[in-house]
Amino acid sequence: MNTAQNNTNYRNQRWNFCGFDAFRNRIISQLALLGTELSDDETDVLLDFYRQGESETYVLAALGY
Repeated sequence: MNTAQNNTNYRNQRWNFCGFDAFRNRIISQLALLGTELSDDETDVLLDFYRQGESETYVLAALGY
């Protein structure tokens, strides 16, 4: 792999991770408003929802909130 490809892969990984963190933090904020917290099991499922492009509203409903 050349340097340009390595740089592109690094940027993609970094942005995807940051996007997921933002997504997770929005879910955590919404749950805090409801007076509850995200369990470890639910945290593991969030990445799948994020990769599928689901909205926070959908995720909260799917998790039962």
